Amino acid sequence: MLTKSLALLVITSTFYACSSSKGGDDTAADAADAARLSYVEPPETRVEVTSVERGSFELELVSNGHLEAQRKAVVPFVVQEQIKAVHVREGERVNAGQLLGAVEPFTYQKRLDEALNRHQQSLIDLEDRLLGFGYRIQDSLKIPEDQLRMAKLRSGFNSAEISLEEARRNFETTSIKAPITGVVTNLEARVHNPSTAFQKFCDILDLSSMHLVFYLLETELAGVEQGQLVELRPFALQGEKFEGRVSSINPMVDEKGMVRITATVPNKGERLMDGMNARVLLKKQIPNCLVIPKSAVLYRQNRQVVFVFEDGKSIWKYVETGHENSTHVAVNEGLEEGMEVIYENNLNLAHESPVVKE
Repeated sequence: MLTKSLALLVITSTFYACSSSKGGDDTAADAADAARLSYVEPPETRVEVTSVERGSFELELVSNGHLEAQRKAVVPFVVQEQIKAVHVREGERVNAGQLLGAVEPFTYQKRLDEALNRHQQSLIDLEDRLLGFGYRIQDSLKIPEDQLRMAKLRSGFNSAEISLEEARRNFETTSIKAPITGVVTNLEARVHNPSTAFQKFCDILDLSSMHLVFYLLETELAGVEQGQLVELRPFALQGEKFEGRVSSINPMVDEKGMVRITATVPNKGERLMDGMNARVLLKKQIPNCLVIPKSAVLYRQNRQVVFVFEDGKSIWKYVETGHENSTHVAVNEGLEEGMEVIYENNLNLAHESPVVKE
C-alpha cells in the first residue's frame, strides 16, 4: 500500500513539472511576439531641400539711419515789419519764385522813394562837377578815370547809389518768395503779428531726392565704398523698401568708434519724409562662395550642423560658416557644391533619420 502511494506521488510530480516547463516556453514566445508587434518603423519626415551652389554672396551690413531732404531752404524775414499776408500752408508744394507772403511795405516804400530822390540829386551834382572839367555825363567814356572818380565822390553819387540799391532790395524782400521748389514745412508766420515774434517765415524741403545718414563701426568700413547699393526700410512704412547709393563717407571716426555714411535715395512719389527713421542694409557682392539658406544651419553640441539629404536619409554634417546676411550664409568648410541640404522641417532630425523631399 505504501509502495503504491509513493509511485502515485512520483507520477504526479513529474506531470506537474512537465506542465510548468511547457507553460514557461509559451510565455517567452508570447512576449517576443508582442515585442515584434509593438515595434513601429519611425515615420518619414517631409522636408524641403536645396542644392549647395557656388556664386556671389550678398554681404549685408545692418544699421539704423534717418532721412534728410537733400535740399532744404530756410525762408527768413529779411526785413522786420508787421506781417501783412501768408499765402501758403504747411504741406503745400510751391515753385521757386512763388509768392509765399508779405510784410507791411509802407516804411520800405518810403525809404526807397527817399533813396531815389537822393540818387537823382547826386546825379545833378555829378553833372555840375563834370561840366567844371568840360565834360558831360554822356561823355563818361571820354572822361579821365581819376577825374570821374573824384567827381563821383564829391557829388555823393557813390553813397547815393549804394543807398538806393539797399532800399530797393529791402523793399523787394517785403514780398517773401520761395527760393527753391519744394514743400512748405515749419510754417511759423501768422498774419497781423510782428515778424520779430518769429525766427523765420517757414522752411521749404525739396523731397525729390533724400539723404540717408547712418553710422557704421570703423571695423566695418572695409565693406563700404562709393556708389554701393543701400536698401532701406522705413519704420513708418511697414513692408516697403527703397534703394539708394552711397554718396559720401566721412573721413573721421567719432569718439564712439563710428563713421558717418551718407547715401542718396530717389524719392519717387515723395513717400519718404524728412526726419524719418529707417533700417539700413548695406549690400556688397563677395565672389566665389558656397551659399545655403540660413535656416539650414542648426546648433548641436555647441557646433554648427547641417543635415544633407542622401538616399532618403538626413546625414549630419558639421560645418563652419563665414559671411551671413538676413537669409543666407556662406559655408567655409563641411559641404561641397551640389550637395542637397535640408532647410525646412529640420529642427527635430537626427543622423540617418528617414526623410522624404517635398
